[in-house]
Amino acid sequence: MATRKLIKTGSFSLGRPSPKNEMTALDNKHIVLPPEMFSPELNILEMEGWLLSSIIMRIFKVFIDRFSYQKVSSLALREFIIDVCDAYLEVPYHNLHHATNVLHTTYVLLEKCGLFEKLNPDVLFATLIAALVHDIGHPGNNNLFEINSFSELALKYNDLSVLEQHHCALAFELIKKHNLNSIMSREDFCVFRKTIVTCILGTDMAHHKASTELLIKKTNTGFDFKNLDEQILACKLLLHAADIGNPIQSPEVCEEWSALVSQEFHNQSVRESELGLTPTHPLVSCEMSFYSGEMKYIQYVCLPYWEALTEIFPELRDELEKIYQNLRIFTEKHDELVRKNSVFQLEQYS
Repeated sequence: MATRKLIKTGSFSLGRPSPKNEMTALDNKHIVLPPEMFSPELNILEMEGWLLSSIIMRIFKVFIDRFSYQKVSSLALREFIIDVCDAYLEVPYHNLHHATNVLHTTYVLLEKCGLFEKLNPDVLFATLIAALVHDIGHPGNNNLFEINSFSELALKYNDLSVLEQHHCALAFELIKKHNLNSIMSREDFCVFRKTIVTCILGTDMAHHKASTELLIKKTNTGFDFKNLDEQILACKLLLHAADIGNPIQSPEVCEEWSALVSQEFHNQSVRESELGLTPTHPLVSCEMSFYSGEMKYIQYVCLPYWEALTEIFPELRDELEKIYQNLRIFTEKHDELVRKNSVFQLEQYS
């Protein structure tokens, strides 16, 4: 089972003074980025923490240049990105690497589905911002932990999408701090805010079943991209696909992400036991239980969602095939461990 400890490397100021020029605000000629920056094969886990802010800035610069997007200051966006990077916490999974991965995956999915040509640029920009901030300030536990421990956040948000509301609030504090909407009209900002809030709240796994059912219905009707609300809905569903989409990665990378998720669940279970709470996730005590959990996640959570999504967007067949591949590999590894364990037990009693 792959393991990797992620260590935050401190401030993401990129080691240079803030640029004064809008044209160069999101560029750093001194940092070489991966040539496969916009490929589905990009492995964010290979990147050192200090490099992530440059990858994020490059994604937004490419978007701004592509649409000649003039409703945000690149200088303000740069400072906003740096603050967002610093606001992600040192937890095993829901950290800046995950945020960067979801942002990158969201961009790739929008591209592959041809949505850059179909959607309002304001909705697209807000969706990319939402992908970046969707887990900002994540404490490394889930909503049930917040609710069961009567945390300040649970009390503040009345047990409803506790962490997602927290992420929204933190994001808009930074948007306000950096006056990110200074060039937007009131109408622009309303679309911007609605898109971000809708997308982030849509990542709450409590809504996953309803989102899957909605996608299945959309396989018959499709999306009416002339309707702004339909555009925002499509972006919400696509961002959620990116958020649960570790199995669209190569088997090695998928397993590495899965191990980080497992570590975070383990840490939560330990904390729950210390507080006298019933653990919401069983402790992963061996590789066999790890692979069993991943098989269930893919089979019952990820796969039905992505199958429906691929019916609407056939361009995502390669990603769906990766999910099938990872399910096969996890199943094979699990079954091999079961076989070895059975042989060991037979030998013990023979």
